[in-house]
Amino acid sequence: MNIEKEADNIMDNFYNFTDGVRLLLLIHRGKEGGQNRDRKHKKKISKNRENFREILISYLEIMKTSDIPYRIYSCVNARNIDKAIREFKRVQLDADYYDTDSKQDFYIDINNRWISSLMKPKSRDETSFLIDVDEGDDLKEILDELIHITRNYFKYKTKNGWHIITQPFNPALLTIIKVKKDGLLLLKY
Repeated sequence: MNIEKEADNIMDNFYNFTDGVRLLLLIHRGKEGGQNRDRKHKKKISKNRENFREILISYLEIMKTSDIPYRIYSCVNARNIDKAIREFKRVQLDADYYDTDSKQDFYIDINNRWISSLMKPKSRDETSFLIDVDEGDDLKEILDELIHITRNYFKYKTKNGWHIITQPFNPALLTIIKVKKDGLLLLKY
């Protein structure tokens, strides 16, 4: 399949999760031979659907030509830049009181500090929950329990199971699996 067509297919499938400010990640997972703190992971911030698509295409091109088993992820919730700026400024002020080495490290790694501030739960611009169902889990049982809590959900297949995206609800009501309040969507593996 041609890369642009594949990008359009992903955009269609995840249409409700492509607008607004979002972080897209190209990751080589630790369980697939990558390093958890590998700075070679790609992290890009999109501002809107068009920008999301551009980044997605660039990641798909890397995946197509690489021997590394990359995955593409995006945040389930759009981010709020103003909230992220406030969080970044708070962390930056805290860095003024770090020891010299730690303070220098903060500024040397400033892009990752910005991304960390953007990805804090308090920097969300919307709220959707993500439920990660592994192959060993009973999907039918989870969906049966979930249907009593919320009827609005989006379900899709992942490499090792399913992701279910829902509107917010009381997570204590779903007793058989953990709910991620600000998870990452697996777009491509």
